Amino acid sequence: FLGATGKSAQIPLFTWLPDAMEGPTPVSALIHAATMVTAGVYMIARMNGLFAMAPATMMTIAIVGGLTAFFAATIGLAQNDIKRVLAYSTVSQLGYMFLAMGVGAFSAGIFHLMTHAFFKACLFLGSGSVIHGLHHAYHHAHLHDDPQDMRNMGGLRKKMPITFITFLVSTIAISGIPFFSGFFSKDEILWWSFGSTRGHWMLWVLGAAAAGMTAFYMFRLVFMTFFGEQKTDPRAKDHIPESPFTITIPLMVLGFCALVGGYIGIPKILGGANRFDAFLAPVFEHAQHANEIHAHGTHATEYTLMAVSVAIAIVGIFTAWVMYIRNPELPGKFVARFEGMHRIIFNKWYIDELYDFVFVNPCKKIGTFLWRIVDARIVDGVVNGCAWVIRGIGTGLRYTQSGYLYNYAMAMVVGVVVIVGVYVFK
Repeated sequence: FLGATGKSAQIPLFTWLPDAMEGPTPVSALIHAATMVTAGVYMIARMNGLFAMAPATMMTIAIVGGLTAFFAATIGLAQNDIKRVLAYSTVSQLGYMFLAMGVGAFSAGIFHLMTHAFFKACLFLGSGSVIHGLHHAYHHAHLHDDPQDMRNMGGLRKKMPITFITFLVSTIAISGIPFFSGFFSKDEILWWSFGSTRGHWMLWVLGAAAAGMTAFYMFRLVFMTFFGEQKTDPRAKDHIPESPFTITIPLMVLGFCALVGGYIGIPKILGGANRFDAFLAPVFEHAQHANEIHAHGTHATEYTLMAVSVAIAIVGIFTAWVMYIRNPELPGKFVARFEGMHRIIFNKWYIDELYDFVFVNPCKKIGTFLWRIVDARIVDGVVNGCAWVIRGIGTGLRYTQSGYLYNYAMAMVVGVVVIVGVYVFK
């Protein structure tokens, strides 16, 4: 479990993943969408029989996943780097997958892994398309502005229509709006977190709150990047191109998958056959049945929870629209009024600083002590001391090899006297 926690960037081992997005955007898209970070989720799913027999461990996984989804979403609310917003979104969505594993919704977690791969790859490549266009414009105008800072963007939907449309589709999908791909997988996880024999209503609350914040910060990203007035330097405004087909064709393919990719998992309550769950049933059914893991509840309850989660997402979208389109001055007022909270979430709840205080600084002090005392004085002292002793002995013996005959004769006489004395006084 701890290995999976670190591999899939769960609390408290998540700080490395946002830093991993500093590389090339296609690499970020691959890493964050379908490889590496999802390996921890996949490992738990493949070991479902073992984890299903440990209810306490599964509850721990669910709690860690729910907290990760929630706290990573709060951090995403305050970021201004377009790729960093998506990176914390990845951490939050991985929290959903862990939540699914913890409540026994193994197939739902893998289903979300698949749908997330579609829209997150599209979002990262879309952000790369935006960065590519702005970098081209800045280079043409001989500017050095940050092409990843959303505060330098705005109004790009007219300049980059294909990028905008595919990005919008993927944003709607990750927000869990019917009937895009993310809606089916996210809603199934939320239902299991509430109705599973291994679930709890507080887990649903964490997931639903994270869903609302996800809808808010993702549409905040869309509104800051593609809507409103262009905040780009006037010298660069007219030189922002749409990306070439080598970039836009993958965006269109992934955008289409983000739109329809969830249809293979339409739940039975919505009239579907949930083919994805049926496909994975042979892998997970035995562990679920043997350990009595199942979701229970009335259709009315499931419909209600579904409606509430969608309503929460819509509220998040509407709030983002009010703050960044209708009243663009509101974010500044909120930051000024809640400066302390904004500073905390902008600085990632000071988790890195906590690591420095608890682990890095003590280890540095211990290392400095070992270097100055143990290594420099004791280890080097022993080595250098041996050298000094040997050199002293050598210096003393050197005087016995003077080359004068009377010195050798004196040494022989002393030696004979010593030998005779030993035998006499023995």
